[in-house]
Amino acid sequence: MQDETIHLPITTGSAALIYGWTLQDVVLIFWAAYVLVLIVIKLPDFATAVVRIRDCVRRRVEKWRGLDGSEK
Repeated sequence: MQDETIHLPITTGSAALIYGWTLQDVVLIFWAAYVLVLIVIKLPDFATAVVRIRDCVRRRVEKWRGLDGSEK
């Protein structure tokens, strides 16, 4: 059997008092969660940009090497 006593303080928010968390700790946790959410939101944009940059560099290198067939 699991001890169910930990669930009540965590769900009610009184864990901050019970476990001695200060306001600074709580703000730091919320800030870290906020930054994590921002990173997750921007990941698709970043992945798209990386693909575009990679394709552009690949085309330039192929053109530089003369592999694209434009020099015939």
